[in-house]
Amino acid sequence: MPIHKLVPGQPHDPASPLLGQVLPRPEPLDPPPEPDPVTSPPVIADLTDALRLKGMLPTDRMVLRDQHGRVLCLQARSGDWGWVYLGDPKRYSADMVPLVVHVDLAAQEIVLAAEKKMVNWSLFANGNTSRETSVFAGFKLWKDYPRLRFKIKRRGTTIVNQRQMSVFTLGWTVGSTHMVLHAPAGDWGWLKLVPERDVPDDAQSRFSLHKLLMPSNKISDLLKATWPNATLGCQLSVDDYYEAVSEQQARSIWDNARLKDYGFKPEVFDCDEFAMAYKTQAAKDAYAQNGLYPYSVGIVYGQNAKGAHAANLFVDQWLRLQLIEPQTGAVQRASEWGYTPFHVMI
Repeated sequence: MPIHKLVPGQPHDPASPLLGQVLPRPEPLDPPPEPDPVTSPPVIADLTDALRLKGMLPTDRMVLRDQHGRVLCLQARSGDWGWVYLGDPKRYSADMVPLVVHVDLAAQEIVLAAEKKMVNWSLFANGNTSRETSVFAGFKLWKDYPRLRFKIKRRGTTIVNQRQMSVFTLGWTVGSTHMVLHAPAGDWGWLKLVPERDVPDDAQSRFSLHKLLMPSNKISDLLKATWPNATLGCQLSVDDYYEAVSEQQARSIWDNARLKDYGFKPEVFDCDEFAMAYKTQAAKDAYAQNGLYPYSVGIVYGQNAKGAHAANLFVDQWLRLQLIEPQTGAVQRASEWGYTPFHVMI
């Protein structure tokens, strides 16, 4: 069962920092200003239980959480960088960002990138120093600001909401000084690298990784928000939760279904058969990846002046409703579809 409530955040997908582009210091404010809390946000998503580090995929989008229930947030007051902090998701949901996670278990290393503004924002140390230093995120390369590749320092378990979960600590070494990724307790705290000797073992930040879930009873709310003027019939399965799907993951499902190998055949294999084939492949992929919950993939039927059409929907990592055309693999915001929907099946 999910253990913590969350709400949506921001934009979309691909690459890490622009290679070859080395820039001067971003001139961060020191100390940074307190992040702006959100007043009574609508809670529409949950988190899975903590996931094992083994077997994470590049297509997965994660949420980093600490033992106090806070999640990784990004305060981007500039267009290309921003301070990173841990915040209570009920108060700082607007700054919450999904993460692309790369794990090298052989080297016991992990790289985190915040997905924002169509690119991956890497994490950097605010200077190559063995003293306490803040962590920021950006999509460029910054001169004299190391891009962080963390060591998985300790792995174990902790109790959250009366349940045991897998957790780990993250470290980084400067010269002979061992640093730990840490944020002070409270509703929020700036994420910093702190000399390990300065933080008692029982006070160190312990992290876990989770996926976003959409409760089935909130699907109809998302459909109404996306198409407020449509009269929709909605057929939901008996599943309680659906796992959010990144655009990269949605395209991977399309590739795995090999739908590019099929041509349109009226009545025999037309738009609704394409949509059903994509939906079926989504279920097969969730099974193959030992998914905890079904993917948030459905079929939508719509009408315009030229006739009826069927396509596929999915809920992305920002809890937006997206549409993928199963005949071509093209992705767009569901609200921009050229048809008026009349029925949805999930």
